[in-house]
Amino acid sequence: MKCPNCNGEIGRFELAPECRHCGVNIFYSQQKTLLARDAKKCELEYATFRIIMAKIKANFINGPLQILRIIAMLMAIGSIFIPFATVSTDFTVINGKLSFGAWGIYGAFSDGTLVAIFNLREYYPVQAGICLALLVSMVLTVLMGLVIFVTLVLSFLNIQKGAKIMRGLAVIGALLCVISAVISFIMPSVVSQSAFLTAESGVGAIVCFWVFAGIFILNHLVVKKKLQPQIDEFDIKRVEMRKRVKKGEISIDDLPLPVFESPEEKVKRIENTEKTKQATAVEGGGTA
Repeated sequence: MKCPNCNGEIGRFELAPECRHCGVNIFYSQQKTLLARDAKKCELEYATFRIIMAKIKANFINGPLQILRIIAMLMAIGSIFIPFATVSTDFTVINGKLSFGAWGIYGAFSDGTLVAIFNLREYYPVQAGICLALLVSMVLTVLMGLVIFVTLVLSFLNIQKGAKIMRGLAVIGALLCVISAVISFIMPSVVSQSAFLTAESGVGAIVCFWVFAGIFILNHLVVKKKLQPQIDEFDIKRVEMRKRVKKGEISIDDLPLPVFESPEEKVKRIENTEKTKQATAVEGGGTA
């Protein structure tokens, strides 16, 4: 065993707390080294957390554009519950209504109306086909909205890249809404050719189109304004240093404490130290 202060050899059976070479208390010397090491690790690791939080704030709440994007996504979720169109049946054994909205599709599937209508394709292939086309375009629209939502959640990793991806996805979503709107518009005339089926156009596809248009505009503005998180340059240096420590290029014990310190942080640290000393002196005087 070697002394952590002078690196002198300490015998196996030397039980004295002080080093016989330099007189330093071995236990407290090691404790000081371990505390300094933990403080350095905390400084480097907490910098990563601050950078992540800065990115999250810049992506979601640091401005009106970011807040409006979240509102637009909530509107997109709500718009899928508005019917794109409605088909009603008037058979002896089938008497129901199929509403091409999120809630309506679920209800028609649970009570068997959806399956029953598509089972009529042998007798009314055109009517069943247009219902299927609207269902597919609606499902694709919903999936596109979910993809945009997931992209928004993850876009804090790279705000500009995420906004560009959402802008492109919003264009695809708007095109799907146009297709759905066209199908829902011609559906009543096609379905009415059957004596047992009637249909009505809905406004769900139109509402979804404008929501996707809003998402496109908001993300275009984010890209145009080049929004970026405000990250402390010293935090970037701390993260780079942490990577070098992890790779073994630098030992944590060779780094100073603090590892990096801005002039503002230095002033604040000195003020906190002085306050601590004053509080300790007051407590010591009161005890005496």
